Amino acid sequence: MPAWQGTPKSGLNKRTQAVLLFAILAGISILTFSPYRPHLRLPNSSTYTQASSLSSKQSPYAYVTLLAPNPKLDNKNVPDDEDEYFVGTRVLAYQLLHAPNTRTNSSIDFVVLATPDIPKSKLDRLRKDGATVKVVEKIYEKWMKPGLVRWRDMLSKLYMWKLVEYEKTLFLDADMLIAKRMDGIFTDSTTVPLKTKPSLAVADEGPFPSSYVFAAQTYFEGRIHKYPIPSGDFFSGGFFLAQPSIEAFNYYRHLASMEGRFDSNGMEQHMLNYAHRKDGPMPWVEVNYIYTTTWPSMNEYEAGARSMHEKWWDQSLELDPKLRRMWYQARDDMEAFHTARDGAERKEKMKETSLT
Repeated sequence: MPAWQGTPKSGLNKRTQAVLLFAILAGISILTFSPYRPHLRLPNSSTYTQASSLSSKQSPYAYVTLLAPNPKLDNKNVPDDEDEYFVGTRVLAYQLLHAPNTRTNSSIDFVVLATPDIPKSKLDRLRKDGATVKVVEKIYEKWMKPGLVRWRDMLSKLYMWKLVEYEKTLFLDADMLIAKRMDGIFTDSTTVPLKTKPSLAVADEGPFPSSYVFAAQTYFEGRIHKYPIPSGDFFSGGFFLAQPSIEAFNYYRHLASMEGRFDSNGMEQHMLNYAHRKDGPMPWVEVNYIYTTTWPSMNEYEAGARSMHEKWWDQSLELDPKLRRMWYQARDDMEAFHTARDGAERKEKMKETSLT
């Protein structure tokens, strides 16, 4: 018997041990790096950090939301987890970045545009959750009169067009339930660049980009409705896909300053609807209906809608109880995921400290 095989009394020979060791390491690698791995309650903190640091280099796309102060709360003294919009932003981040069935499989960034009056504790938490946080100045025009006080900072969404490091960005309001992975929207046929129409421009509205992307969903109201909903002329400002552009940003800022050019009641929603009116130089496109719905019901969920827009935490709203439970389950999963990860990181730091 060759020496490298050992003897029958020595148990597993060295070659067999090497093969088994390779198989074990390969299995660990598959579980750690496969996008189809099961949800692990104790994620490896070093793997998470590495993946997060690479994300901005791996994808030309980004998911984006806006976090502004909750007008109902004293944001400096109320605990962070009592701010529904902050919690909603965390749940959205979890669904898009970490949840097994809905997270990006293309390393797409999740960017939070935060106004300067958001407490540092919230910004730090969102960064720890994996979000890319960008603090932006508020945009507000004195002549504009928002219909609801919570809409007062919504023009700050326009900073999404300054994210020119990305080719396309999808804006989602924070109160979204994600039912299925959203990545496909960035390459959907409804979100391709279009040429602008200079012949339809209004002279005093200034220059605009030569090409653009703007895909959204027709705005509608009512719990009972057709699905997919019929196309209309007015879209929702809570979900739209666009192409970042400094020229577009400057165009919108100029429009926003033009008193009376559009109804200011709906703030950025009305301004963007004017900028992308169907008979204007940059008409909007109806986004593929499978990607979102508002005033949702189980009908849309069962038909395959990938995101549903609603204030799930508002108990005064008569929502489908099954859908509401899904959002709260996503919140519970988010808290469990980060509690486990934070605990693992603390143990790792304690171990490193003890070794030094």
